[in-house]
Amino acid sequence: MPNQKNIEQVKLIREQLENNEVVILTDFQGLSVSEIGELREKLRQADVRYKVFKNRLIAVAAGDLGIEGLEPYLYGSTAIAMADNPVAIAKVLLEFGEEHENLKIKGGILDNRVIDAEMSASLVNMPSKSQLLAQVVSGLNAPIYGLIYVLKLGNPVSGLANVLSGTIRQFSNVIQAIADLKENPEET
Repeated sequence: MPNQKNIEQVKLIREQLENNEVVILTDFQGLSVSEIGELREKLRQADVRYKVFKNRLIAVAAGDLGIEGLEPYLYGSTAIAMADNPVAIAKVLLEFGEEHENLKIKGGILDNRVIDAEMSASLVNMPSKSQLLAQVVSGLNAPIYGLIYVLKLGNPVSGLANVLSGTIRQFSNVIQAIADLKENPEET
């Protein structure tokens, strides 16, 4: 029968796995206390939480959430770095790992899917949510503006093209405003 402390730890881990977009599992064995303190400070500055949990409790919490395939990464000393910004976690861990060879990325969880160490490290190249939104807006605008350009080329429906152009511009402005709000919700 599990003790109350372990039950609370599993609940905490489950909440962390649910509430963070990315979780990276690390092996910190061989790091000194001061090096771990330095790592924690760098992660804290990047708004990343870093906590040591028992492998067995991580496995139980992941299993409760239906996350499969994490077991191969749950060995030795395991600490998890958690945040909503995959780039921030990967950048800090990779830079620290270059300076301190004892820190190793084991694997991770991205949107409830298990990823290996290589994929975890590649998160540093992933565009941010705001960059992805901007790319979507650009992708939507390009074909529409191309159509308007073709319609304006001496076609008798140029008046219609002008009306469409204004409507599309307004639509584009609304989409951009939504993207800006999602990027900076505290400014509202």
